[in-house]
Amino acid sequence: MNSPQKSGAHEPTVKTLRERLVEATLQLLRDEVPTDLTVRRIATAAGTTTMAVYTCYGGRDGLLDAVYADGFEQLRARMAPAAAVADPVQSILALLEAYRTFALANPGLYGLLFERTLPGFDPSPDVRSTALDTTFGLLATQAGRVLNTTGQTDATRKLAYTLWALTHGLVSLELSHASRSPLAHPALGDSDAQDVLNAALRATLTGWSETTPQLTDRAPDTRNRPG
Repeated sequence: MNSPQKSGAHEPTVKTLRERLVEATLQLLRDEVPTDLTVRRIATAAGTTTMAVYTCYGGRDGLLDAVYADGFEQLRARMAPAAAVADPVQSILALLEAYRTFALANPGLYGLLFERTLPGFDPSPDVRSTALDTTFGLLATQAGRVLNTTGQTDATRKLAYTLWALTHGLVSLELSHASRSPLAHPALGDSDAQDVLNAALRATLTGWSETTPQLTDRAPDTRNRPG
């Protein structure tokens, strides 16, 4: 009797190669904040040939799409525990503290996700759309709890986007001045960067919760909001 044919006998090898390429790219991003990642450089780091990048991902952009999606999954995993905090304000502070911690620990990957540090690379619409749901939803849910609403509304999305934009701005300043000082301006003295961020977030949340904005204006452009 013929032995049953094994389905997809070559799949483990292909999967391993795909994973090696993603891991090699992530390692390059951990080592530095590159201004470019060539196919040859990635292939060399993965211990393979440039043809492997084209075979597995169709080219550099396909591989970077995979790295982009993986990066947001890593960020989501870092932020997710904070979503279980009972108090919505404390949950938001914890979510965005996790965001900041991730950024400082992974400046190269953070640059790929939010700063567009690689010329010529822009995530594909499908990948971007999926990424937008992985972390922004965590923040929007807690914003809804602050505003006593259910589901995502214009108000919750606008508040969540404002909180993210504030955090992103301060984190970007901190990263850009990392080689000189932990904060962007000497006027802040010995203030801890996380304390500055928390104070700004609390002030925003206090002001927002004390009003009931009628959001008849158009929602902000959130194409670069946290995935």
